[in-house]
Amino acid sequence: MTVAIVHYHLGPGGVTQVIRAASAALLEAGVRHVILTGSAPQSGAPLPHEVVEGLGYRDSAGEEDARLLEQRLRTAAAGFLGAAPDLWHIHNPTLGKNPALTACVARLAEAGERLVLQIHDLAEEGRPFLYQKIRGIPKRYPFGPRIRYAFLNTRDRAIFTAAGLPESQSAVIPNPPTTAGAAGPPLSPTPLLFAPVRGIRRKNLGELVLLSILTPPQTRIAVSRAPSDPEALRLHEVWRNFALRFAPRIAFDVCDKSAPAEGADAGFESWIRHCTHVVGTSVAEGYGLPFVEAAAWRRPFLGRRLAHLDHDLPHARLYDRLLIPAEWIGRPVLTDQLKTTLERHHRACRIPLERGRIEATLEALWDDGWLDFGNLPEALQQAVIERCTDATERSVPLVQDRGKRHSAAAWLAESLTAAGPVFPAATSVPYQDTLRDLYQAEDPAGAQGVLDPQAILRPHLTPQAFHFLLSPPRPAVRRPDRFDAVIFDIYGTLVLSPPGAVRPNPAVDAEIRAILRKFGHEAPDSPTTSLHEAVLRHHAASPAEHPEVDLRKLWSEILGLPPDHDCTALVIATEDARVPTRLMPGAAAAVHALAAAGVSLGLLSNAQCNSLRALEGLADFFDPDLTVLSYQHGIAKPSPALFARMASRLEHIGLETGRCLFVGNDPIQDMVPASAAGFQTALFTGHPDSLRPGAFTPDFVFNDWKELLSIASADLRID
Repeated sequence: MTVAIVHYHLGPGGVTQVIRAASAALLEAGVRHVILTGSAPQSGAPLPHEVVEGLGYRDSAGEEDARLLEQRLRTAAAGFLGAAPDLWHIHNPTLGKNPALTACVARLAEAGERLVLQIHDLAEEGRPFLYQKIRGIPKRYPFGPRIRYAFLNTRDRAIFTAAGLPESQSAVIPNPPTTAGAAGPPLSPTPLLFAPVRGIRRKNLGELVLLSILTPPQTRIAVSRAPSDPEALRLHEVWRNFALRFAPRIAFDVCDKSAPAEGADAGFESWIRHCTHVVGTSVAEGYGLPFVEAAAWRRPFLGRRLAHLDHDLPHARLYDRLLIPAEWIGRPVLTDQLKTTLERHHRACRIPLERGRIEATLEALWDDGWLDFGNLPEALQQAVIERCTDATERSVPLVQDRGKRHSAAAWLAESLTAAGPVFPAATSVPYQDTLRDLYQAEDPAGAQGVLDPQAILRPHLTPQAFHFLLSPPRPAVRRPDRFDAVIFDIYGTLVLSPPGAVRPNPAVDAEIRAILRKFGHEAPDSPTTSLHEAVLRHHAASPAEHPEVDLRKLWSEILGLPPDHDCTALVIATEDARVPTRLMPGAAAAVHALAAAGVSLGLLSNAQCNSLRALEGLADFFDPDLTVLSYQHGIAKPSPALFARMASRLEHIGLETGRCLFVGNDPIQDMVPASAAGFQTALFTGHPDSLRPGAFTPDFVFNDWKELLSIASADLRID
């Protein structure tokens, strides 16, 4: 038998490691083979390969491109092997990295070639921009008696068999271990958790950062390598920069860059020898090779369990979810994030967003007052991490393991000091036997046809399958003419209101008492006095220079309610009575015009859970990723930290503060910290009840909202 193995490249990565192991197994078994690839190996032992023009990554391809690629593959295989191969083993043909290869596979299937199509990853699972590249190829999933699909886990196989793939034409095959074996006892005297992954989005880097805060003080965490893709690298760098400020015990891109100990080598093997644990927080894996390789290295694995992986892991300490209180995020904020993300995801897949899907997905995420940290967008993950830098909050997150919940900090401390694990024995079935059985399988009576691509996509779009980190990130929008984004203060800028400071106010006490009774609570004699005293207590207890309170917590405390009681509706009702608001005249038209022109809009304000509601219909125009409200963070303007959070949010979507405009009405609380954070500043002076005193010269001053449009972009106006 002769075999042609096909893959886009032989650069660093998991598929390349698998191909190397397969090649070694075939050589040992005496099977002649060639690896057809779009680029030559960058390192490692020599491989029997041929570089094929047009096989590397590409964004688009037509029928002629597929025909030409098929011809080149056939020529290269026959030239190396002396004749046409008996079998084509093609890795990830439908990932969307090269549509010409996807269409080429359909051509090979129609020609009756024997094929093994090995699915490591699916474009349908959280890769909508890749899915767009192949969605126009209707025959991308052929099946027949001479075709075998090889899956890395039973979940993916079940999706395909449910779509009509005969079970006899599919198999689950494990990836071979790609390491040299045991690394000996750990060389690090203190816990060193090593993540042997490229830091891409689905590896859930934010959770590694959070673990570095929740683990005991002597613990270090290291991520092996940065991604090479520019967009993935940008997100990686955002997390690296964020960690420098808030989580210094985690390091990124360490292999060949920094050593695990003084005098040690900086290579991958050195990090393996020094580490005490292998750590993983990935939210999606085809096979989860680090789980298996940890055992080969004789290191315990610590981290997130992936239910669909078919591994026996006696050497692992795993949790199913890392839980944080839902009130840390708030239902309105999460709903806004979810709506934006689902609409973007379905639009990228060109699938209509069904009625009720947003609410159904929200219910799948919301677990009795708790949320899984790993299923939050990066901006909200950062807010949680910042909160957990406070020692009083660090004990709040929980890990859930097989239905039981434990303090995350305590669980991690115990896991790092637990007795040595039981390592599984090496597999008794050589990998070459697995390949031989797969290559020799044939089903003369099997059915032939093409799977419905929608049947592969639909299981990945259910509410239960939704994941923020498996959805398309918000693309950066750069405007060469003027500003990329405009960030607004709320009170006194977009909204008119009386002074919002909490103080005793007998004039509204009776109305608030009535509201509290309506909600079923016994009201204090002077609710505003009780609220004022609670604010003073919390401010005095806070270590922050500019502390902020969450009115939901204060009312829960005043009324003697359980900590998990949701007071959002109560706060909305009482604040409507205490601080009535209305939109600033002219603001709505300006926001509409900016949004219509494609300018990104955000909010940074001293605010509470009712504040977005005060914006009335305008709230939908503001990007949830660019919404920073003081009550969510426990700090208030003019704290520089609040503006640093916004700068980090902008960095996440590829924008710089110098190309963003901050709009407010207070020279001291708005203009000074915004300017210090690098924003351009615009002071609103257009209403006598809004302008605050203070000496500062902003970049722009406007008293008419039409002027703001000319500041933000030269071609904008209000009709």
